[in-house]
Amino acid sequence: MIFRKKAPKAPARRRAGDGLHRAPTRFERFRAWIEGLPKMRLYIALTVITWFSLTALIGFGSDPLVLLGLRDESGEYRVGMVAREDVYAPRSVTYIDPAATERAREEAASQVRPVYRQSEKVPERVISEVRSFFERVREIRRSDAPVEERMQRLSDAAPFYLPDEAVRTLIFMSPGEIDDTERFVVENLRELYGSTAVADDDVEDLPVSVIRISEARARLSEAASQDASGEVREMVDLLSRGFVEPNYVVDRRATQEAREEAASQVEPVRGSIQQGERIVARGEVLDREDIAQLEALRVIRDTTSWTVFLGVGLVVAAELWVAWYFIERFGRRIFKANAATRLVLAVSLTILFTLLARVFILLQFNPYLTPLAGLSVIGTILLGPRLMFLIVVVTSINVGIIAGNDFFLTAALLISAGFAIYTVVRVNARQELLRAGLLIAVVTAATTFAVSLIGGGNFSVALWQGALGLGNGLLSLMLAMVLLPLLEGAFNILTPMKLLELSDPGNPLLQELLRRAPGTFSHSMQVGNLAENAAKRIDANPLLARVGAYYHDIGKMEHPAYFVENQISQMNPHASLTPSLSAKIIKRHVKDGLEIGRAWGLPQEVLDMICEHHGTTRIEYFYRKALEECAGASTVREEDFRYSCGRPRSKESGILMLADSIEATVKAIPRPTPKRIEDVVEDMIRQRIEDGQFDECALTMREIQEVGDAIREALIGFLGPRVEYPESAPKKPSPVKPTT
Repeated sequence: MIFRKKAPKAPARRRAGDGLHRAPTRFERFRAWIEGLPKMRLYIALTVITWFSLTALIGFGSDPLVLLGLRDESGEYRVGMVAREDVYAPRSVTYIDPAATERAREEAASQVRPVYRQSEKVPERVISEVRSFFERVREIRRSDAPVEERMQRLSDAAPFYLPDEAVRTLIFMSPGEIDDTERFVVENLRELYGSTAVADDDVEDLPVSVIRISEARARLSEAASQDASGEVREMVDLLSRGFVEPNYVVDRRATQEAREEAASQVEPVRGSIQQGERIVARGEVLDREDIAQLEALRVIRDTTSWTVFLGVGLVVAAELWVAWYFIERFGRRIFKANAATRLVLAVSLTILFTLLARVFILLQFNPYLTPLAGLSVIGTILLGPRLMFLIVVVTSINVGIIAGNDFFLTAALLISAGFAIYTVVRVNARQELLRAGLLIAVVTAATTFAVSLIGGGNFSVALWQGALGLGNGLLSLMLAMVLLPLLEGAFNILTPMKLLELSDPGNPLLQELLRRAPGTFSHSMQVGNLAENAAKRIDANPLLARVGAYYHDIGKMEHPAYFVENQISQMNPHASLTPSLSAKIIKRHVKDGLEIGRAWGLPQEVLDMICEHHGTTRIEYFYRKALEECAGASTVREEDFRYSCGRPRSKESGILMLADSIEATVKAIPRPTPKRIEDVVEDMIRQRIEDGQFDECALTMREIQEVGDAIREALIGFLGPRVEYPESAPKKPSPVKPTT
């Protein structure tokens, strides 16, 4: 029987549950689904969702029925209604005070003196009353009633008070004397009214042709003394003075017109409301002035709801058009990785903070507490300053509209949030974020203090507003500290804080690498130092270069014994494998690294460096071994010995490729000298350039040379000469004591 040697097999793959692999989480599946959507369809969907969300949040008030026109918003506040809650002024405004204006106009009208005219009807009415009176006198005189009864009836018939003696005289005068008395009274009154006009005694500034009623009575008394004597004279005097009335009377129509003209000349009285002032107290009965103040603050709107909704929709559409153009123009610079996921995050943050502003308004919080600086902090760290500034401008405008078109609020939020972007753009640690947040709080306080003074608030109100700004900044800081780690993990976005956490050698994944592949761990630490030093030389991201180097070989944990740095006092398993199978195992550590990295939630930028750190280079050792074993080179397929995950694209990936290959090559030199290290660096750079590994990389030729110089200098420092210590002389063996 002939026994054939079985072909060696590749090592079996590890399965989930070995500590390195796990099933994708919901967020990871969501991110994968988002990234897999067609870009145009995603952009259109996000645009529609954003338009509807922002328009609803800005346009809708506290009651959706008001927006739909099913209920009148003004019914919430009306004269005579009892206020259900306190209302404070969110800003300083001036307004037309209707009550004060009405009082001022009434005062102006009351200052207008009455307009008088000479009435033609008064003399005729007076003469008619005289004749009617004497007809009544004659009727009473003809009566057979007792004297007392006739005197009482005559006294009641007189239009003015008559003494009893005068009444008795009229009863017992002869008919001729009664006729003479009537004639003299009528003649004297007609003569008086014909020659002049009679006015009341309290009328001022009389014309020359008008006399007062007291003077008229004096003239009538003088005329009576000239006309008759005795009882007739006394009765003519008494009755003439009693019947005379002013015929210089008020012209009511002309007076009303004059007063209306004077009132119309009065300018509306303006009142002022200080920011933070309580306008309406809970339980207070609203009056006209309260309603005017609420209208001035736009708590009561005088426009129909559908027009407000239309205006808001147009404003939001304009904002989205600007955002679309901005992303179309600068999208490639802003979204370097996971563009769809980052765009979804930007939309989510915009809607979230607009919703937060709406909640603040509904809960009657002061709108200057809206923590928009927190949006700047979160967005700048996760999305970068360019896109964040656009979002801050849009959200500041929207919050100002929500707060009743308060564009002083818009200015304050825009300044404080813009400063927050500038402050956190270079924050690398959470302790630095805390210090930056405190500085943002101080600047927000100063901004709101200044805006309050500009808006007309007094110093005490401005100080209170500054305190609100300080609270705004602190609230923004707390919000950022809470949401930032959550959003980092949910959207798997690389931040400086995340990089610092990943660069900690005590990270669980690095500790797993140390336990499973200690040689690879040591190699990764060394490459990390080289990559960081080179990245600093060309102003790349040194922390990203270092972190990428730490994790670039985590795929070797799957089969550490197949890599030379881990073969300490062990047999080389490649000795029993064919070169092509060995190359397949070596190449697989890149894919294994990607799987492990995704399972541990490494950011996409680090995953890209894991994928690209070998580019499409050839596994030279096994390729040459295959050529030696085969009779002809034509039977060896070169692509079987090349990595296939793609060439480096970022500067950090290019730096990592050079640092990794140069460090491994230098380690293989028996006695590295500065000249040998320099030759290795130059030869490695030349090979990579000739092989086209940097064709897709952002590194320039000059930067590649500078990276090589930095790596060479660092290696010479690391592997410098050491003093060889002499071996100690062997100790003489101590004499053995005999045992008893």
